[in-house]
Amino acid sequence: MRYNAGMLSDNTLPTDVDQLHELCRELHSALADKEKLLAQQEQSIADKQTTIDYLHEQLSLLRSKRYQKHSEQLKTLQCQLFDEAELEQAIRETEAALSQAQGESAGKEGRPKKPTPKAAPKRKALPDHLKRVDIVIDVNAEDKQMMGDGWEAVGHEVSEQLAVQQRQYYVKRFLRVKYVRKDTPKDKLGKAQAHNDGGIKVAPRPAVILPKALADASLLADVIASKFVDALSFYRKDQILQREGIHIGYSTLCDWPIQLAQRLEPLKKLLYEYLPSGELWHLDETTLQVLRETGRENDTQSYLWAIRAGPPRAPVVLFHYDSRRSYAALEEWLSPYAKDFTGAMITDEHKPYNRFAQAYPNIQAHGGCWAHLRRKFSDAAKGRRHASQAHHVLAMIAAVYKRDKPLDKLSGQAKVDARRQKVKPLVDDIKRYLDQLSTEFISQGLMNTAIRYALYNWHKFTS
Repeated sequence: MRYNAGMLSDNTLPTDVDQLHELCRELHSALADKEKLLAQQEQSIADKQTTIDYLHEQLSLLRSKRYQKHSEQLKTLQCQLFDEAELEQAIRETEAALSQAQGESAGKEGRPKKPTPKAAPKRKALPDHLKRVDIVIDVNAEDKQMMGDGWEAVGHEVSEQLAVQQRQYYVKRFLRVKYVRKDTPKDKLGKAQAHNDGGIKVAPRPAVILPKALADASLLADVIASKFVDALSFYRKDQILQREGIHIGYSTLCDWPIQLAQRLEPLKKLLYEYLPSGELWHLDETTLQVLRETGRENDTQSYLWAIRAGPPRAPVVLFHYDSRRSYAALEEWLSPYAKDFTGAMITDEHKPYNRFAQAYPNIQAHGGCWAHLRRKFSDAAKGRRHASQAHHVLAMIAAVYKRDKPLDKLSGQAKVDARRQKVKPLVDDIKRYLDQLSTEFISQGLMNTAIRYALYNWHKFTS
């Protein structure tokens, strides 16, 4: 016989000793079960609190990276240039996870509380003081002819996009003409005929770069140029728009470049197909730090490769991200286009470039950048008298720059002929002088190490 502890009283307690012992054992067992359940609940609360503390710390770190002062190191500035949208996304995800963890912790007793659904964000209307430019879109002539004479325009379907021209913001209104039937056609028996269009015809929607975005293509171009060309953060751009009474939102500005990159993927493919059309490739790479990359630590260096190709008056510059700086990364990136390229390749002394040029016989020449070559002699000239060999080479290179500068106004074969006539003699003088230094001094061990290294790079690019 089992007893309910809440129902026990002086009148219901058994008088038999064995029954009293049985009752004590049952009460001890129930108490042990409750203590075990309480310990499990306390452990669960402790685990959830640990998760909440971790998410608070993560959120503080992300907000610190986003808002607090950064170091002026170049790699940090580069990182800020490319990861702001991803950092904002990480902050939003962490905030959502923290909100969910706090909701679960608050509902630890009884039934878990359901998270309160957030109201769908409402887009704020564009300010009335902005100029409106109406763009009327009508049904095309072919569709209008098929509609017949039984239709008349009764209004417009109105949608708006924010546009900008020379920092003068205005609103483009798309007025899509709407038609309704004047009368309902009848069949031979005099009955009204039903129509799938419901008796309403509206002009088609305009083609835009981001169909559901508030931004016109001109505003997108302005935001992208401000961020990646003028180094103006999305936060400051949002402040500029707010001064005009335009409330778009910081997170929306961060999302636009990601959406735009997806929409422009076909254009990116066309630009890569354009690479073999020119006669000159400029290649370079630089370090880039990426946060929260799968399988890699945050302090691991990655690389941003760049290529400039195409005709001089219509060049194309493309960037490519890779975690490697090896020949395999270069080969994987440019091998589909190097097969059709016949021209010269200009790079620094990074070894994969030389190997890449040798792997494709159709690459007619592999040259070194004058800036990189000059840098070697500039390092050799540091701390030496102005009459040293390194200073003399720098003066000769400066003469090449000075004579080549006026030729920038020329193009095509005229520029090639002018360079052969005016610049090539100076370049030949530099080559003769460096060959002479190599013959007379390097073999005798009289040249300092910096000059020897500079000459080594010169011969590597001219061999």
